[in-house]
Amino acid sequence: MMRFHRPFPAAAGTFPRLCAALTLGFSLFAGAPAAAQSKVTLVYSDWHLSEPVWNRSLQEAMADFQRANPDIKVELEPVALGQRDVRYSTALRAKRGPDVFTLDVNPIQQFIQRGWVMDLTPFIQKESGGLEQWKSDFYPRALDVVSSKGKVYGVPKTLVPMMLFYNTKMFADAGLAKPPANWDEFRDAARALTKSRSGSGPVDQWGTTIVLAPAGFDLRFSVFLRGFGADLLKPDYSASALDTPEAKKAFNFIVDLIRKDGVMPPGVAQVDANGARQLLATQRIGMAFESAWAHPIIADINPQLDAWNTLKLAPVPSDQPIRSTLHLKSLFINPNTDHPEQAWKLVKFLTDRAQMQRWFDDNNLLSARKSVNAEYKAIRENDNAALMASELERAAFMPLTPKWPEINEAFRQNLQAAVAGSKSTDQALRDAHAQINQIIAR
Repeated sequence: MMRFHRPFPAAAGTFPRLCAALTLGFSLFAGAPAAAQSKVTLVYSDWHLSEPVWNRSLQEAMADFQRANPDIKVELEPVALGQRDVRYSTALRAKRGPDVFTLDVNPIQQFIQRGWVMDLTPFIQKESGGLEQWKSDFYPRALDVVSSKGKVYGVPKTLVPMMLFYNTKMFADAGLAKPPANWDEFRDAARALTKSRSGSGPVDQWGTTIVLAPAGFDLRFSVFLRGFGADLLKPDYSASALDTPEAKKAFNFIVDLIRKDGVMPPGVAQVDANGARQLLATQRIGMAFESAWAHPIIADINPQLDAWNTLKLAPVPSDQPIRSTLHLKSLFINPNTDHPEQAWKLVKFLTDRAQMQRWFDDNNLLSARKSVNAEYKAIRENDNAALMASELERAAFMPLTPKWPEINEAFRQNLQAAVAGSKSTDQALRDAHAQINQIIAR
């Protein structure tokens, strides 16, 4: 059988060096030359391989997997979050790409509908207890995301809601006794936190930021929409829902924070998810919407911050029944892989209970398995985990439609235009509404 293609052509810069380092590190973990003990090579791709904390966890997990399966070698392939969907879709159209890869909610239905992920139902049916018993341990909402027409195409791994992270020291310095409970308090807190740290120079500390670059945008802007009682699409995804007073309030609120209040750092239009975490880590902002993974990542960026104690979590400052957004990370198998059985072994290993407990220990993430969240002592006794678990029912996924990537980008570009001042807020919102309806109607 033909050797499986590597997922992406070699690129200049960080990725090739990191790939080489990861492959070398993995061989060292395995304790023997790869050629001597590997009959099958799988390529595993994950955007978290480009982040140091996740990279360490995944290298350790892969080392454990190879020790248990000496006939399988795993090559680790990083991909930047902002490039992930385009690079995967391009490779998969050409019947190439990694054997096993990870996605968040955003593109899953598109990948399913276009045949870019393998139907895992036959593998699951062979598991002990069969399909229904296997499914019973996962949150139904998580399974819905990776399923279509009764078939399961991915295995959910981690499930967390977006939360408000705030710096308790900066809050105390600004005279703020507690996190904001509503949007007026959020705006007041952002203004109070924005200042010159020297007291006489230019402003060098800001209240908050929003992710306006593609990587991580949908998870962050959606908490504003939902926190105001709005949403991007109608519940049946049949049309845009941006023509409501609530959507207008949320849209104007974001733009006013930037343009009128000046409570976000210059260059906010280019801030991506990692940029927002950098701003939190260096205490240039006092609060941001993030999720559980931020604690270990920020602690790694700036150990002097004492992030686990300095940064606290709070719910999205709203009393709406759905006020936040769920993030789900799931594993998928390339339908063109030469090694489906071995790929399924890897997916099973990375999503079993022991590995999901590791993801919490290493990365502070709740599991998509109900049993892990309910029974793992480290989760049950952790205040942050308890708060996150309590917010799961007040959060929802992004719309599960294959057209979501286009819809999300149409909204993002119009919000960018309003922030830049090239469109009025009213015009930008009207254009977003009209463009989204055009996308849905196609």
